[in-house]
Amino acid sequence: MVITSLEDLDGMTDVMGLLDEGLRLQNRLGELGGILRQVASLLDKGSPPSPGMAASVIEVSKAFEGWHERAQRILGGSPVEPVLPSVLEALEAHRKALEEAALRQKAMNVLEQVSSLVYRGNEEFLPLSTVQFDALGMIRKFKDMNGLNEVILSLASGSHSYNLLLKLVMDKEMSNDEWTSVYQKVGQETGQDLAVAAARGRVYLPEQ
Repeated sequence: MVITSLEDLDGMTDVMGLLDEGLRLQNRLGELGGILRQVASLLDKGSPPSPGMAASVIEVSKAFEGWHERAQRILGGSPVEPVLPSVLEALEAHRKALEEAALRQKAMNVLEQVSSLVYRGNEEFLPLSTVQFDALGMIRKFKDMNGLNEVILSLASGSHSYNLLLKLVMDKEMSNDEWTSVYQKVGQETGQDLAVAAARGRVYLPEQ
């Protein structure tokens, strides 16, 4: 399953809630196994089980049915065997897909900001154009990509050189030491000309 839109990320809380509830159900089903063994032993002896035992079996059974129905809806109606470990496995795969989509979207947002940067001047500024061409290429590559790679993870975590370029352009609250470190890294990784232009305010985001 490939998830690329922000709307697809909204279900993360529901998935995590269902996973937690499923683990609790798993514990209850383990306890239910002991109750069922007691019921079988009583029936072998010709004694009926207590009303409490029967009620516990019915309660857990209904709880699982409701949980399974909600899991099916979150999984998009895909048929999942009504066995708790199978449903938990499907939900965990869905959670992982949502998490990957969130990281990919975060990385794409950085690339889109880089591609939107503007140089204050009438002429084309090749150092910025080169970076933007690279960012647009990554956007096309990552849009339909399954899984994650090191570049996506570094962009999502804020450690990529493009994150630092944006920080140099936009963050006016950095300490002198932090500014110096960011400036040097941008110069090393994207070129000194671009670092100087960003530091001098010659590169900006139109929304600023």
